Amino acid sequence: MSQSVKPRSATFSPSILIRNQHLQTIVPSLYRRDGTQLLAASQPVILTTSDGVRLQGFYTPQPGSSKGLVLLLHGWLGCTESRYNLTLGQHLFQRGYTVFRLNYRDHGETHQLNPGLFRGDLLDEVFDAARQVARLAPELPFHVVGASLGGSFALRIAWRHKYNPIPTLQHVIAVNPAVNPHQATLALDRNPIYLRYFRKRWRISLQKKQQLFPDRYHFGPEIYSGSCMAMTEAIMSRYSPHPNALSYFNSYRVRPEMMVGLTNPVTLLTAADDPIIPVKDLQAFQEVSKLLRVLIVPHGGHVGYFTLPLRFWLTEFVESVLAE
Repeated sequence: MSQSVKPRSATFSPSILIRNQHLQTIVPSLYRRDGTQLLAASQPVILTTSDGVRLQGFYTPQPGSSKGLVLLLHGWLGCTESRYNLTLGQHLFQRGYTVFRLNYRDHGETHQLNPGLFRGDLLDEVFDAARQVARLAPELPFHVVGASLGGSFALRIAWRHKYNPIPTLQHVIAVNPAVNPHQATLALDRNPIYLRYFRKRWRISLQKKQQLFPDRYHFGPEIYSGSCMAMTEAIMSRYSPHPNALSYFNSYRVRPEMMVGLTNPVTLLTAADDPIIPVKDLQAFQEVSKLLRVLIVPHGGHVGYFTLPLRFWLTEFVESVLAE
């Protein structure tokens, strides 16, 4: 593809009452998830990759003609039923798109499917799953939309696509992508609210894994470490090919030069006030490729983007990008 993506203005202007970065980040997670229609029409699927990894997903085909097939990728310790996944998935389904929501290994209720632990550098299995999802409806244009860690996976899928094309891939959208996991982890650790939330969820996930595979995992004091960085350091040195946390983070960092030579349009959306993903890490992606559009709005927190009365602007934004 030789055409560049056309510029699109991102106009998100929440009331000053809800403009705070932490309100934008936290309030949506408290919102009752609206996905009744999507859930009712979804079909559970187990994808088996070429390396024998089993990943769970939920496929929601249109009963009639479809505008396209959209793969939704959630964030770290989220799942297919995370608020943004259900809200965005239902919105797109109601607008005529076929939707596939993927769980990474050890996310949702999938800890039993694979003996190995989840890691953010496991691009091969996520890319393989994306190829299989695209083949479910080979007559449809295929789009990938990811948020946070899912945004990182989405950008890396676009990068891998340059060398191993997915024939029907059209547009990739990365929302608040965690391109620099080292800095994102430091940001989590600096805020007591986020640190408590992610440490607790990760600890529960690891305990589930140990119960299922007691001969393989013996998590000790490391899962009660005082920071996500300390937990990462201990767990990666014991249960991964990486000697330390920094080696692990560098293995899946998304660098601007990876976006050079893109062969499909990519839209990157973030908020300047994101308390978890430093905006300077994403500013470096501007002017890298004619096929990469970087949109930075002043407010929105981390995958928040809500207005009053409670409405999620992100759903309308994604729909408008796909409609191009």
